Formats: sequence, structure tokens, C-alpha cells
Amino acid sequence: MPRWFRIWEKKRGSRRTVSRVVATVGETFFFSALFFFGVIFTAMAAASTWLETWPIRAMFPEVAYVKGEGIIQETRVAEVGTEGYPRFRPEALVLIELPERQYLRWTLRRNELTFSTEEAAWQRLEGYKPGWIYPAWYDPESPGQSIILERTPAYGLWVIFLVLISFIVIGGIGLIYTLLLMGTSVERRAAMAKKAKTLELLREAMPAATYPSIPNDANLTNSPGVRLAFRLPIEVSPGWWLLATLIFSLLWSGMAAVFFIAALGKHLSGNPDWLLSIVTLPTTAVALAAIYQFLREVTNHTRVGPTGLEISNHPLYPGKEYRVFVTQAGKMKVKQLRISLICEEAATFLQGTDVRSETKRVVEEEVAVAKGFEIKPGMPFEADYQLKVPEGSMHSFKSDHNAIHWKLVVQINADHSTRLSRSFPIVVYPAEVELVR
Repeated sequence: MPRWFRIWEKKRGSRRTVSRVVATVGETFFFSALFFFGVIFTAMAAASTWLETWPIRAMFPEVAYVKGEGIIQETRVAEVGTEGYPRFRPEALVLIELPERQYLRWTLRRNELTFSTEEAAWQRLEGYKPGWIYPAWYDPESPGQSIILERTPAYGLWVIFLVLISFIVIGGIGLIYTLLLMGTSVERRAAMAKKAKTLELLREAMPAATYPSIPNDANLTNSPGVRLAFRLPIEVSPGWWLLATLIFSLLWSGMAAVFFIAALGKHLSGNPDWLLSIVTLPTTAVALAAIYQFLREVTNHTRVGPTGLEISNHPLYPGKEYRVFVTQAGKMKVKQLRISLICEEAATFLQGTDVRSETKRVVEEEVAVAKGFEIKPGMPFEADYQLKVPEGSMHSFKSDHNAIHWKLVVQINADHSTRLSRSFPIVVYPAEVELVR
């Protein structure tokens, strides 16, 4: 029975070739984890710093300190350390007056500052004169045990933010690069290099001014195919859809992380906010569901692989027959692969003060159906079919308020409830145009 993930594809002597599917899945999940970790923990660190709650407050207590006025009562140098290794610590007796009471404490900095000689310690205290008022900082929750005259630069906090942001940048760039390459096959790259030398720089085409209402097909014929003349572009790239899913899950996860750290800080401080906690639960659940949906989309698109559709001629004309060549890569058992020719009519109109758009499918014809086959890594499904545009069909059309779109749609129904639909736009010209030409 074939395995879904095959770690090794080929063995050549003592070397092995890693599976392309496993490599793509591994890269995607690695960069996704890196990106999610960076975004979520950056949001949590920023929220913890702004709200002055755990864990930043536990790691860097001075972020919660407030500024006040301290009166120097006296100064001294305390001897610390051992007899063989004496150290001297400068201290100042600071008095702060708060509305509820006064606090007195020997202090200078939160982190102990010591010197090797007593003279150096006294020199450190030269700037502090008894009876003078100096800026002082303290923790509002415990002012008597936290008075300081000098704040320690929070370089460690900035290092944490730089590391987390680097995770976001590295994970984001790697993930976007992986997703954009997900729909590009090796055959596609080889075909572009092979046929680039044989392409005509100028080809016969209808002047745009003669039929201004017919969409230009320049973007549909600028890519060579492997078997046939042109490779049709996909209407909506799976990479962009995955990127949109990723952005939503990241934004929602960041918001959920802020709610979570705020609610957790309230509970740890002994003053829980139950309304905030109730709001945090569904927000976190939606964030987890969004992450699950993104990972599921990545898995599905990785298993399905890129879909390629080539056509023998372009533009198309009603009543004429053309060849289409479909390739489907991946690693899956396909229940059904169906190719359909679809024509949709779109209209944009005013209804009161609102602008509305409606689309109606007017033509849907089955081009080909393939059932019950298996796709293996390195062995994509390939098939050649005949396509005929129905006689008397309306040509492609586009104006400010109306449009007629033609497209070929490849629908895939595979195992594990995998269902995907990929569209490839085409342009149909009027039948009489070919006669004129």
C-alpha cells in the first residue's frame, strides 16, 4: 500500500534523493512555525510590556516602576564580599513621600553595584548630596522594597524583541517564497528554457482597436507550454490564497495573544476580570481554528500539487476544435478529475444608492473526466483531450458594467476529503473574425 509521505525517492549508490513532497511540507511547516512563533510571542511581549504584567514584569521589573521624588538623608559605603576578596557597595538613604505614607530605604540601583576600593565607591556617591531632592523610581505595588535612584537600561528586553522580529522576518520571507514556488513544477521551468529560443517575438493577432470590447489575450499567450503552444495562467494562485489565510490567522492570533496575556495578568495579580476572560476564550478558539485551517490548506495544496493546462491555439472561436493538455502533480488517490468549459455573464448596476454585482453561469460543458487513478511523486497525471467551443456562443466581452468571461475549470476530488477547483481564463472571439482574417 503506498504511503502518503515517502521520505526517500531514489537511491543512487550511497546517496538518496529526498522526496519533493516531504521537502515542501517540511519547509512550509518550518517557516510557518517560525512565523507564528515570532508573531504570537512578539504580540505577547508587547502586551506584557504595555500592560506591565507577567512575564516581562518578572524578567524586567523596572518596566513597571513609576517616577517620583526622593530626598537623600545620608550616604554610606557598605563593605561586602569576603576577606580575601573585599568589595564596596555605595548606598544612599532615600526618603519618598506618598499620599498614604513615607518610605525610607538604603538603595542606589536594583542590581547591586560594587567596587574593588572604598575610594571608588565614595566617588560614585559624589553626585548625591544629603538634603537634596533627586528623581527616584519605585514599584507602586511594593514601594518600600523597590526604591532606586538609577534605572538599569533594559538591553535584554530589546534583544528579545529583535530576536522575535527576526523570527517574523525569516519565517515570513521563507514562507512566501515556498508558497509562491508551490505551484511551479520542474517541467514548467524546463519548458520555459526549452521553448524560449523558438518563440516568435511577434505573432499574428487582431488589432486591439478593431475590437475594443474583447479582452486582450496577451497575458494568456506569453507563456509557452510543454506539449502544446500555450500554457494558460491560473486565475487565482493557490499561493496567494494560502498567503491570505496566513495573514488572517496571524492577525487574529496576535489579537488573541494580547487578550490572553491581559487576562492572565489579571488573574495572577489576584484581581481577575471575568468579562475579559469570557471574551478571551472564544477569541483564542477562533485563533486556533484559523491556524488549523491554514495548516490544513497547506497540507491539501501540498498533496494536490500544481495543476497545468495547455492549449493548442489562442484565441478560440465558436464551432472550432482545439487540443488541451492537463498535468496534475502531487501524491494522492484521485476519485475524479473533471475539466469543464464555463461561460459566465457578469453585470454591475445601481440599486438605489448601492452598487451591486451579479454573476450568472450561462454555459457549462464537460470537456473530459478521468476517474480512479493514483498520482505519485515525480509521476504526474498527464492527459490530452479535445475541446470544442459550442457553435453560436457569445464571444468574450468586457465593458464598464457588463462582461462575459470564458474559462476552463479543473475540479479535483481526491481521497481524505480533498476537493479543489482551479480556473484558467480563456478568450473567445466572434466566429466571423476568423473568416475576415
